[in-house]
Amino acid sequence: MLKKCGKFMADWRDASGTRHRKAFDTLKEAIDHTEKMNAATRLGASLPNQSAQRPPLRKPLPSGQRRKRTTPTRKRRSRT
Repeated sequence: MLKKCGKFMADWRDASGTRHRKAFDTLKEAIDHTEKMNAATRLGASLPNQSAQRPPLRKPLPSGQRRKRTTPTRKRRSRT
């Protein structure tokens, strides 16, 4: 069990192999949560926190092309 910044980290992998971590105040809570999630993964059940899954990756662009920015860039001040 990992202790980080005064919290105990529950650490497990879901059915697709994605790693998850969640912080708890006590060691017992972290161990209980890890065991619960591992049991759910073994049974093939879906995990309760589906929002923690990573988004799908973007397709690579052909060589020489760049993606356009979707957020505006900050204007730079001139140093005069």
